[in-house]
Amino acid sequence: MSKILGVLLIGYASWILSQLHIVPSVRLSLVAMLLLIAGLSGWYVWRNLREFREFLVRERVAIITAESIFLVLFVGWVIFRSFDPAIDHTEQPMDLAFLNAAIESRTGPPEDPWLRGESVSYYYFGYWMMATISQIAGVESNIAYNLAMALIPALGAMAILGLVYNIVRAESVRWHYPVLGGLSAAILMGFAANLEGVLEFMRANAISGQGFYDWVRIDGLDGPAATPTQSWTPEEFWWWFRATRVINTFGGDQGIDYTIQEFPFFSFMLGDLHPHVMSIPLAVLFAALCWNYLRSPVHDWRHVKVSDYVTLATMGLVLGGLSFTNMWDLPTFAGLFLGIVGLKAYAVYGGGLWALARRTLPVWAVVVGVALVLYLPYFVTFRAAVSGVAPVTSVTTRPVHLFIVWGLYLVAVAPFILGMFWQTVVREDWRRLTAIALVMGFLPYAVWAVLHLSRDGVAGELPGRLFHVLPFALLITVAVYSALWMARWHGASGAAFSLALAALGLLLVMGPELLYVDDIFGDGSQRMNTVFKLYYQAWIFLAAAGGFAVYYWRSLRQTISGWRRSLTLAWASVFIVLLAGSLYYPPAAAASKGREAEGEVTLDGLAFLKGSHGAEYEAIEFVKNNVSRGSAIVEAVGEWSDAGLISRSTGVPTIFNWPGHQVQWRATTKKFDGRAEDVRTIYETSDAVEAKALLASYDVEYIYVGPRERATYDLEIGKFASFVLAFSQGGVEIYRMLR
Repeated sequence: MSKILGVLLIGYASWILSQLHIVPSVRLSLVAMLLLIAGLSGWYVWRNLREFREFLVRERVAIITAESIFLVLFVGWVIFRSFDPAIDHTEQPMDLAFLNAAIESRTGPPEDPWLRGESVSYYYFGYWMMATISQIAGVESNIAYNLAMALIPALGAMAILGLVYNIVRAESVRWHYPVLGGLSAAILMGFAANLEGVLEFMRANAISGQGFYDWVRIDGLDGPAATPTQSWTPEEFWWWFRATRVINTFGGDQGIDYTIQEFPFFSFMLGDLHPHVMSIPLAVLFAALCWNYLRSPVHDWRHVKVSDYVTLATMGLVLGGLSFTNMWDLPTFAGLFLGIVGLKAYAVYGGGLWALARRTLPVWAVVVGVALVLYLPYFVTFRAAVSGVAPVTSVTTRPVHLFIVWGLYLVAVAPFILGMFWQTVVREDWRRLTAIALVMGFLPYAVWAVLHLSRDGVAGELPGRLFHVLPFALLITVAVYSALWMARWHGASGAAFSLALAALGLLLVMGPELLYVDDIFGDGSQRMNTVFKLYYQAWIFLAAAGGFAVYYWRSLRQTISGWRRSLTLAWASVFIVLLAGSLYYPPAAAASKGREAEGEVTLDGLAFLKGSHGAEYEAIEFVKNNVSRGSAIVEAVGEWSDAGLISRSTGVPTIFNWPGHQVQWRATTKKFDGRAEDVRTIYETSDAVEAKALLASYDVEYIYVGPRERATYDLEIGKFASFVLAFSQGGVEIYRMLR
């Protein structure tokens, strides 16, 4: 966990000090912070040298395993990125723009590179942390981007291995069981895919008939191939993208429930440096801190020790950083901590729901309060494009689609949950436990029912929706009951914590069947973003719980016989078959995407421009090396593809770009109304005075004229005679207005 915490500490220190205008975020100050933290760490090791030596000897297997996982994955993803380095598709340009904005920022929040004069209206802390590493290492953003996409999966796998290793270590003294559990969790989180890849293989090889594909009904997966492929991978362009678009409901030929089910391996391969991807290591770090809290001595508010302050402050720092990196994580991980505090309180004191609330809420409020205070400059300015929570009404997820997405993880955790429940015995508090568990399992449905009826919903729909979510609600109920029972009668065990993770993961899967966050994507695809973000979080929780479940199965085999042993063997067999199916997708998809990439083997994400857009590549280099900090450049307004190429590649802001995304980030057009028209006027007017006046109003002195500008506007080049021609090559010019 220390690698992740180190990145967070330096990222936070540089951000808050620059935000408060105390120390600018420049390479000199960042290196000084790094040396300071390194010095303090070295001093602490020296003071506790004997303990550290004993630790290294005792945990050498775990340390070597974890570091090997980190290095293998980092190097492996670096190699993959070198074959597919281009930052040119999906939302990679946006991510590069924010990364460059963070690098260019010295004080205060970064300026939006596509909205001159306005700060970034997004959760940008992940970009800030990657920018911090980039500046310390002296690596340009177009290379740092691809290195970051290798660093994140390596950190995430190492972290979840460490988390599950420690959870299992609390149950078993044998070193190979914790390593088995940790490696299993790392595979489930960072390597495994959903089962859609199996369907792609079947389709490419003409396996099964048309009726099967009509029944499965995945958009684009329309039937067996007319000619079976001669390759071990499908040959259709970007076939692997369909694995993230499985769940849909069709009205005739029209999809009415467009959703996204992205998973970590897909994200790593696609290469979008998005907040939900950058938050993975921090998410696992916070889960590990929750585990530490569960195992730590009980906090006594009458006799608070320094270590208590440090524990809660660290959890607040990480929770706030996690939220600042990806705001969707705040309610989920605050909820995780609330559940763990409640679990610990019940283990120590027992009591009913209200007694638990009294012992739980103060501790929870301290950590959440610390998180909000530490990152207050961001939280007070953040505006979410969310209008509330609404009930899902017209759609549900078909069971076959749920199985394709979650079959592997349900087979991993459901028998584990039932097995742990089988070990519980009836004690005097079973009624209280049952009541708490039922509330946790069925409260989401109750909320849905109230919202549904309050919006004039039909009461006759209540039984159908209950039946649809009943398997998940019952599993969550059983998991919560078993976790509380285990904690109460066996202490803060790894089993109790894993059951809590499993319950939360299942809750996140069930949630979008009932409720959705009403955001800017609500029109026509109500729950698209809700499914996307909650499923991504569920993947992490269920991977960790699944890793523990693998250990549980393996250890169980040593103590049972007869029909129980046969039952566990059947469970393992189904799990292994599904795991094998899920592991087809990663190498097949990576091989296909690697083959589709063009150009030289490099980590330079802008090298793709050297061929057909060599002049623009040179223009980017010119802007990087010659345009002073604080200046701005105007270029054609557009969306996707090569729109905003110069500003996103250099961090030098432009007047306006990517208007559709600006609406998503700001939920209003007030900040940029009229800007697109002003940019058009700058390029099309023949009046140099008018053009200069508009440029001055936005504090812009450079004008870029390249292929997009010539294709988008009726250019009046004559007016630029009164400007300085700063760059000219291959039909690309950059003019400078003298102030």
